[in-house]
Amino acid sequence: MMTMFVGAIVIAGTLVLSGCDASFPDAPDSVGEEYPTSGVPVSVAWPSDWLEGFFGEANSPPGPLVGLRLEYVDDQWVWRVRSLDPGRDEWGESVTEPDRGQEALYDASTLAVKQKRHVTLTEAELADLGVSAYAAAQLSGEVYPSPRLIELALIMQDGRPAWRITTYDTETGLQSEVTVDAN
Repeated sequence: MMTMFVGAIVIAGTLVLSGCDASFPDAPDSVGEEYPTSGVPVSVAWPSDWLEGFFGEANSPPGPLVGLRLEYVDDQWVWRVRSLDPGRDEWGESVTEPDRGQEALYDASTLAVKQKRHVTLTEAELADLGVSAYAAAQLSGEVYPSPRLIELALIMQDGRPAWRITTYDTETGLQSEVTVDAN
């Protein structure tokens, strides 16, 4: 009887651990830090094209988007997406932490979720916004073939939330940054 019990525990533990993803990678210190010299491929989804309809999809973030960044992780292009997570945990329980958010890595071409985790959001990410991530993407000037939007980050500027918008020139590989008031 005890052997069956221990065997069941070992099997259950193995099944639980086999479902765990590899550790969630930290974001590079700066935008574009790990990009290959070949540049960003055309197959990477353009945020101004997918952001507006993204929230109606089954794999969409749980709440409003508060940041995104294009990264090259483990030889794959991914979008690191941060959002509010006002809802429930894995067991359906109500979450009471007001600064709780979600960070997820999405395949940059298919927008399939690769990994996700809960995070504590910054003051800027928790602020009331008048300018959504989609509106900020529209303000970025992203047009084919260049410039490409590679980061939207909420920061505090002069005590107010602002979108830091980073674009990438596909011809020169140079990045440009502009800040737009988020209200």
